[in-house]
Amino acid sequence: MEFGDDRSLYLRDTWREANTICGVLPMNPSSSGIWPSTKLQDPKANIEFWNYMFPHVEIIFLIVTVLWQFFHFFFKRLGMIRFTSHMLTGILLSKSFMKENTPARNFFTTEDYKDTLFGLVGACSYMMFWFLMGVKMDLSLVRNTGKKAITIGLSSVLLSITVCSFIFFVILRDVGTKKGEPVVNFFEIIIIYSIQCLSSFPVIGNLLFELRLQNSELGRLAMSSAVISDFSTSVLSAVLVFLKELREEKTRLGSIFIGDVVVGNRPLKRAGTVVVFVCFAIYVFRPLMFVIINRTPSGRPVKKFYIYLIIILVFGSAVLADWCKQTIFIGPFILGLAVPHGPPLGSAIVQKFESAVFGTFLPFFVATCAEEFDTSMLHSWTDFKSIFIIVFVSFVVKFALTTLPALLFRMPANDCLALSLIMSFKGIFEFGAYAFGFQRGSIRPVTFTILSLYILLNSAIIPPILRRIYDPSRMYAGYEKRNMLHMKPNSELRVLSCIYRTDDIHPMINLLEATCPSRESPVATYVLHLMELIGRASPVFISHRLQTRKSEDTSYNSESVIASFDQFHKDFFGSVFVSTYTAISVPKTMHGDICMLALNNTTSLIILPFHQTWSADGSAIVSDSLMIRKLNKSVLELSPCSVGIFIYRSNNGRRTIRETAANFSSYQVCMLFLGGKDDREALTLAKRMARNARIKITVVCLVSSEQRANQVTDWDRMLDLELLRDVKSNVLEGVSIIYSEQVVDDASQTSTLLKSIANEYDLFIVGREKGRKSVFTEGLEEWSEFEELGVVGDLLASQDLKCQASVLVIQQQQQMI
Repeated sequence: MEFGDDRSLYLRDTWREANTICGVLPMNPSSSGIWPSTKLQDPKANIEFWNYMFPHVEIIFLIVTVLWQFFHFFFKRLGMIRFTSHMLTGILLSKSFMKENTPARNFFTTEDYKDTLFGLVGACSYMMFWFLMGVKMDLSLVRNTGKKAITIGLSSVLLSITVCSFIFFVILRDVGTKKGEPVVNFFEIIIIYSIQCLSSFPVIGNLLFELRLQNSELGRLAMSSAVISDFSTSVLSAVLVFLKELREEKTRLGSIFIGDVVVGNRPLKRAGTVVVFVCFAIYVFRPLMFVIINRTPSGRPVKKFYIYLIIILVFGSAVLADWCKQTIFIGPFILGLAVPHGPPLGSAIVQKFESAVFGTFLPFFVATCAEEFDTSMLHSWTDFKSIFIIVFVSFVVKFALTTLPALLFRMPANDCLALSLIMSFKGIFEFGAYAFGFQRGSIRPVTFTILSLYILLNSAIIPPILRRIYDPSRMYAGYEKRNMLHMKPNSELRVLSCIYRTDDIHPMINLLEATCPSRESPVATYVLHLMELIGRASPVFISHRLQTRKSEDTSYNSESVIASFDQFHKDFFGSVFVSTYTAISVPKTMHGDICMLALNNTTSLIILPFHQTWSADGSAIVSDSLMIRKLNKSVLELSPCSVGIFIYRSNNGRRTIRETAANFSSYQVCMLFLGGKDDREALTLAKRMARNARIKITVVCLVSSEQRANQVTDWDRMLDLELLRDVKSNVLEGVSIIYSEQVVDDASQTSTLLKSIANEYDLFIVGREKGRKSVFTEGLEEWSEFEELGVVGDLLASQDLKCQASVLVIQQQQQMI
């Protein structure tokens, strides 16, 4: 084999004679180490370890990973997402910064086997990315999509392509020409504006996840619209590829119905293969996935054999898609859609491959796509102007045709702007499509460079703007009074009860029974079962009153929640209204589901279980969830109504409300009143509980010697005394409350008082009073472990106090006025 002096072939054993390199096949992909013993007499014939296949690829993976992590460390503080760092890493390793025939350039790309190897690794990375996004995608978004998402999805893609076609081939026919000669060819223009008008679900889904907007109303609408646009464009592209094949491979066949038709033999076979493959995915592959799920014991992981078999089919589907002249990710994406999302199978696949694909392989794919990026090609102003006009007009058309339907549905202007920016965002799909077009020769190098710059700027600018103009938490702001203190007498109490674990069900029902539901003063409870999102891309919100989902959703295990609260509804028929929901989302955005449900149902109180649970005897903590604690703190900050954190202790000696009725005893509740709006809210709840004859309420009011001696001039203190007046005189209708006033002059006396009464009651109700400045608690803030409970609540929850009672900490609605 003869090659030039400047080229080399890396084989297992090599020797050189003049311009000839002889070798023994097969190649050895692995080196003999960093310092191997010399095998050949000619030292030039012994190559370095990094020029072998595997070490070479591993070093490039390491360099790419370090570079994008370095860039992302700084860019994330500017509001940018990871893809921007991936793009910048690829551009840094491209021709623009590494000139031809330099050692660095030859290391990253040469004309030997590395081109093929890097291309294969990049293609496999992209293929696995699409497969995982298919696994994560929830097809129910298509089934349950409303008119708004369908209209926006079709308008932003299909209508945009139609309008752009009219503009470029009727109005701007001279774009891309110089002195009548075409600079940008016809097919190149079509590729550019078609891809610019697309909205890819994986790209938009990834953007929303990184911005933590997928749980917002806008995020759900954007994801639904992206699913619609993805499906419509996938069908359209498959048809266009088939028509292109028909044009290239002509065969004349006869038809007695429509006369002579020009069709292709191989195109027909390929189209038929695509139809058969889709039918296989729907009617064979997907049912087999449910067989795997049924064979997997509850709580046990899926067998690795099944996962590896699925991956083999994924690679086979990519080969089949390539044979059918479709892009290689279509096959894996269809199989991904056929895999049931969520646990146990979908989550197992995602957990096994997601970190490697998104953290290592995908940046490598972007780097390999960007290697032909070359700014030295930008020497013609005509080229730049022509492509800029195409891109700019396409962006404006898509932006306008996304905004107009949103405005027609009476969305706020700010939300319309944010939605249009989301749908106009460009990422890995568009960049991969341009790279594929460049590889096939459909796009010139200068066009690819300009489009790559546009995608880099698009991905760098849109996310920070979105963070600036759209804050999902603002929709939860309370401009109206939604708390218990300002409720009308005997009005319906609306409570949102959150369930994190099955252990929270019965304590929550017991607490709701204590609110004294009756026909005169009913209780409406909205039960929200929160579950972590694993193995899917889009969050799910299920109303079980309207549920029509199939058996694939039974893995969410909300049956015990539904059954328990249905029984609670039957036990208090006519007095209690129950509506059960399940929300599946990532922990960082779960608070959005809670706040949105509370806002939509105008609840007055949200009850959250505490993040710690105790053993049956109350002596030890059996679980401690940092995720639940962060979630509770987020709800406290953003809630549109009052919030209660319920610390439940299941002690053998403690009674429930129902047990008090059985043994003719009473349920002892103590309300500690120190003053402030949160304590006034907590006292309002205690007054309502006192209507239940089985509950004995004791209000312990702490006062200082100074407060007793001086006249009341503080407005906050006057409100406290006004609310306590009825309790002091015990004149509340049908209610018997024991009032006790304790003189406390410092924090040590408060702590002593709490220790003395800690085990006299079944339940304590206290106000949170964040940032309370009081003589009763001064100095105790420094020792608080859980700031979300306030000072008094933290003391009662502390193991040092050895309190055996449950605790309910109340925070009144924080109005944004």
